[in-house]
Amino acid sequence: MARYGMKVAAIGSRRIEVRVPNREAALVMSIAESLRSGGKRADLIRDSLKPIVATTRARSGAELVAFFRASPLVQDQLEITRDRSSGRSVDLP
Repeated sequence: MARYGMKVAAIGSRRIEVRVPNREAALVMSIAESLRSGGKRADLIRDSLKPIVATTRARSGAELVAFFRASPLVQDQLEITRDRSSGRSVDLP
């Protein structure tokens, strides 16, 4: 089994285990197979999923701006305000 793992790693693959609802298992396996096979279908899946899944942390202001511009909320008019109250008193033991 260890030799198989080294062989898979040598070709640039990684074995992972995920838990998904039963109704999604076939979909996830199909996506994994397409990504493993490569080609245009894999590119399409990758390009479609990247904007909606977790990404790496922004290292610069430009990356952060790009992240927000790619957000599905970019067209919504958001009004964000900060609560300026002094808070509340808390009795600590």
